[in-house]
Amino acid sequence: MPRRAVNVGVAAAIVLLVVTAVGLLLGGTGVRDRASELQQRLRCPVCKSVSIDESQSQTAVAMRRAVAEQVAAGRGDAEIIDYFRARYGDWVLLDPPFRGTTALLWLLPAAATLVGVAILLARARRVVPPAGEISAADRARVATELARTRLADEEP
Repeated sequence: MPRRAVNVGVAAAIVLLVVTAVGLLLGGTGVRDRASELQQRLRCPVCKSVSIDESQSQTAVAMRRAVAEQVAAGRGDAEIIDYFRARYGDWVLLDPPFRGTTALLWLLPAAATLVGVAILLARARRVVPPAGEISAADRARVATELARTRLADEEP
């Protein structure tokens, strides 16, 4: 593959990664209401892998009701989240806070991305000799093997 094509591919991958990251960081939530937004941040204690917004368990229904009541009462997002953290711990958050034990959860994807980009850049920089050019070492190896083959053919 020509070096220019590899460089264009690497550049395109980096641009797509940056556009995706910026979109995720700056993208708004649209017309969704505050209660639904908060419910999507809280993990269902029964289902464990989905938010209370998606779960149909009785516990999730009760938690959704509590969120709606607290939003209606005028409590702030941080107050509502803290209310559930006090009862369930940090585990109830689908996006755990960045500290001590959870730092690895936040840093691992970034580290994996950096390693991937480094590998792509290293491969792009690798010099591939154009087809048709043979190095001096390869010429010597071919000459040695050719001489060995000729000797083998001449022996009775």
